[in-house]
Amino acid sequence: MSRETTVRAFYRAIDAGDDDALAALLAPTFVHDRPDRTIDGRTAFVRFMREERPRTDTEHAVDAVYVESDGADCAGEIAVRGRLLGDDGAELFGFVDAFEFATASEGDDDPIVRLTTYTD
Repeated sequence: MSRETTVRAFYRAIDAGDDDALAALLAPTFVHDRPDRTIDGRTAFVRFMREERPRTDTEHAVDAVYVESDGADCAGEIAVRGRLLGDDGAELFGFVDAFEFATASEGDDDPIVRLTTYTD
């Protein structure tokens, strides 16, 4: 799966509440740096998404995906610009997520190792 496909699957898994699909995309040592906290580890992140996040009645609207390339069709980091929407479709806030992967070059099924989220 391409890295762009991986990040799109990340949002689908969160929005669908599919913990198994979400965990499958993340390295065991996954770290999420958020404006309000840092979450260390795949298990802790999946638990946070399932039980601890402030709202679960949300949907991630992806507006753009930016793929770093070295000119040889190798995707490096990926940034996603989007909006978090409430169940009524109202925008809660905008975000940019920067994804890092397990290896420096494009690889099949490289897990996500780090996610840094910026919000407005």
